[in-house]
Amino acid sequence: MTDERTLDRLIAHLRAHVAELRRLKQEGADGAEVEERERLVVRLQEHLAYAVRDVVTMPRTSPG
Repeated sequence: MTDERTLDRLIAHLRAHVAELRRLKQEGADGAEVEERERLVVRLQEHLAYAVRDVVTMPRTSPG
């Protein structure tokens, strides 16, 4: 089960790694390093997508 804190952490990680990827590309980093970072970003996007799906499909509990 995914909670809001997990979503926030995944989003923060994704933002940080996307920023790092952009920096690496701007600085003309080694192709292998850029590819590795791109793979990491894709994996984080997949994890985030699954986490969002978990939240969206969670059964709602009624108060009381």
